[in-house]
Amino acid sequence: MEKLPDLKQLSNEAKEALIVELWEKIQKLTAALATTDQPKLSPSPKKTSKNSSTPPSTGFKPNIQPSKIEGIKRQRSLGRAGGGRQLHPEPDQTIIAQLKNCPQCGEKVTGAAQKLQFVYEKIELPPIRPIVTRIERYGGQCACCQTEYVAPVPLGMEPGSPFGSSIQSLVTYLRYTHAISYERLSSIFGEVFGLKISEGAIANLLGKVKISLDDQVRNENLITLASAK
Repeated sequence: MEKLPDLKQLSNEAKEALIVELWEKIQKLTAALATTDQPKLSPSPKKTSKNSSTPPSTGFKPNIQPSKIEGIKRQRSLGRAGGGRQLHPEPDQTIIAQLKNCPQCGEKVTGAAQKLQFVYEKIELPPIRPIVTRIERYGGQCACCQTEYVAPVPLGMEPGSPFGSSIQSLVTYLRYTHAISYERLSSIFGEVFGLKISEGAIANLLGKVKISLDDQVRNENLITLASAK
């Protein structure tokens, strides 16, 4: 049967025969599909913190060799259970806390009788304060030729702004990398570094930086033009 006949023109007996014929074909197709190997659907990817809202702590972690796990446990066994930052290989100072007497009865105890129980670190920033260098330049007049002279000073200690290159660099970094305003820069230097610097002084420092950068660019352009000729 290539084309469905007009059901209105069929008798009841013809309709029943058509239904039986179609039902038999459906049964044969169903049986054929049941015996045919169906293509396996690829499993959906496992949810991780990269492709879903799964927290990173529950994401997939690669297998670690038992020897490495034992090594990690040994490193964390003294006062560092649960992980945390690694101990610094070269601490600036070490405090060794040992008892000389038993805290209960007062009996003397030796260092050899005590075992290490905890190892941990306390980290602090050193006090931040400006280093102030006062320059006293002496001079006079030569008794022989009457020439007036002034003693030279080291490089970077010339007269002018009292703020040195390190302050100039930090001001430039905070201003142009982190877009900190002049008012906040002045406040930061006062509160964090203990250095009083006005907004006008900051503007002058940045102006000098601009002039220095303009000179560098100009010199590089001149070198480029000279090499091109």
